[in-house]
Amino acid sequence: MGIAYQIKCRHCGAEFNYSQNMSLGLTSRLANCKSHIETESPIRCPACMKRLNTTETEFNEQVHTAILWD
Repeated sequence: MGIAYQIKCRHCGAEFNYSQNMSLGLTSRLANCKSHIETESPIRCPACMKRLNTTETEFNEQVHTAILWD
């Protein structure tokens, strides 16, 4: 199980893909969720190194696509 995001950085405009493996303990938090907003572990833009997920709102503004798979 995993989740993948397509993100566009609002700071520099860089677009990149980010994914997480749900076997790292996130499975229980996602069991009843349609989507997951990651704010605990920092996600940084690879181009400008700004943190992109300080708040749920900031994260949602930058995520273009989210895919959850088994």
